[in-house]
Amino acid sequence: EKKKENATVVAPTEAKTPLESPPPPPTTNPEISIAPKGGKQVSSFSLASIRKKKEWEQQQKPAETEEELPNNSFTQEQLEACWNYWQEEKTKKREQNLASLFQLSQPKIVENNRIEYTVPSPLNKVELEREFVYFLPYIRARLNNYSIQINLLVKETEGKNFIYTPEEKYNRLREINPAIDELRKKLDLDL
Repeated sequence: EKKKENATVVAPTEAKTPLESPPPPPTTNPEISIAPKGGKQVSSFSLASIRKKKEWEQQQKPAETEEELPNNSFTQEQLEACWNYWQEEKTKKREQNLASLFQLSQPKIVENNRIEYTVPSPLNKVELEREFVYFLPYIRARLNNYSIQINLLVKETEGKNFIYTPEEKYNRLREINPAIDELRKKLDLDL
């Protein structure tokens, strides 16, 4: 009798044909192949692996046509307000490096949906491109224009000319005030 009490009753199920079997459950962490075309293995911490992962994530997003998304026009003042807000948020989060990058120059509307921003070095450009992954969706939503593109321009400034030797110092002073040369001769000074 004890065996009958512990036995579980199983309801008969319908036999499924191979075509009716349920699909396998989706995986939450799909395997991403980061091997390049040449067959060499790529480190998971390299830039190439990050690029592959981003490409894979882009492929997974549903394709939306630009016609479905708003493309409203915006003014320079609205653009600068969004830009300054983002800079202030970076300051509040104590991300001073990024905050200062947003203060280097003013963004300019070149065409209806294209913005140009000038930075002094290629390193600054790379840092801002990383930040634009988060900033671009914000500004598109805030300005209600999902066609906005930001072009970063690198305008390298001339390096400062440092004056080290006494001759260089003297020549620089002579450029500023040519009377220094007469004074040196009158006082019979050497360099």
